[in-house]
Amino acid sequence: MISTGIVILTFLLLTIEAKREQEVLVKVLAFDLIGISGVSLFLILYTSNRDTFFHNIAQLFAIVGFVTAFVFAVFLSDKSKENK
Repeated sequence: MISTGIVILTFLLLTIEAKREQEVLVKVLAFDLIGISGVSLFLILYTSNRDTFFHNIAQLFAIVGFVTAFVFAVFLSDKSKENK
């Protein structure tokens, strides 16, 4: 129960940071960490309920988070090469 509260608090703080920050790289990092928090929340729900639905959603969040982080890394890398 305490771990769920900590993950939800982390999720909320990261959401506030993502809205408040102006720099794109910090926003990307915040959204990536929001995804990781979502994965951990669903894994906590999976271990407490033993329902495979939560496990599948955690896997989906992890895959989407990885692909999104990879795309942003490639995009920001190309963008930085253009600015030089």
